Amino acid sequence: MKAQLTHIAISAMNSRNMKRFYRNVLGLESTSPNPDSEAGFLTDGYIQFAFNVRKPGYQGGLDHYGFEVDDVQEVQRRIKDMYPTCHVTNRPEVRGYVGMASHDPEGHVFDLSYAEMGARRRRASLGKDGSDRTVRRIHHLAMRVLDPPTIAKFYQDIFDMKLAKETGLDGVYHLTDGVIIFEILPWKVTDFAAAGIVERPALDHVGFEVESIAAYKHDLEAHIAEFPEAAPWKDKRDEQRLLDERAARNQLMATCEYHEDHLWDPECVFFDLREYQPAGN
Repeated sequence: MKAQLTHIAISAMNSRNMKRFYRNVLGLESTSPNPDSEAGFLTDGYIQFAFNVRKPGYQGGLDHYGFEVDDVQEVQRRIKDMYPTCHVTNRPEVRGYVGMASHDPEGHVFDLSYAEMGARRRRASLGKDGSDRTVRRIHHLAMRVLDPPTIAKFYQDIFDMKLAKETGLDGVYHLTDGVIIFEILPWKVTDFAAAGIVERPALDHVGFEVESIAAYKHDLEAHIAEFPEAAPWKDKRDEQRLLDERAARNQLMATCEYHEDHLWDPECVFFDLREYQPAGN
């Protein structure tokens, strides 16, 4: 069975600012007829970013992710037979990109899209094999979980994801659909001891590959100068307690193996950065 990690969804209070940030700074392309619409999608050519308008009672930030599969009946069978405590439900028909939703054994929710959706299934990616992608593109999606071996096995069992590399002493699992790395990180409450508010097991950050961190920073500065309302959120308070807490969270972020630099967007969603060598250079 073939499965592609096909989208990542963010729930945002100001999705216009978020889309502008990811277009201008990280080079994603709009797939919406109106690029400045409130909600909508951006893509790096393989995976799409969905920006959903946050409503009362909805959590903010990184919300869920989705797979496109070539045999949804087989996915349902595997979940039912191998993970009976996990369930599958239909998504409303107005959700044109997805037909069903499910979850892993720890409750992390994902969407499913498939050919049987017919005309209401719309593709936001530019290509299926990862060969036609934007210069700056998504490299990994990282999630913190209580039981990495069990959760990694779930995605291997259900979606035939492969190990991109062997798991080391850090207990991190590096799965792949052939293009994107799905990084399963351990979650321990003690990791957040010095960081103030304790974050729950959930999606942690999105990792980008860029042609040059210096060029990315240049574009970031230009974006902030032109659109200060769509700049990365900045806490102007300088109490030592808050400075220490932010430093501790940044230090935890830097433990990602792919980390060379990181920042956050206008609504405090973390993203990781690393340079790659463009083909032919």
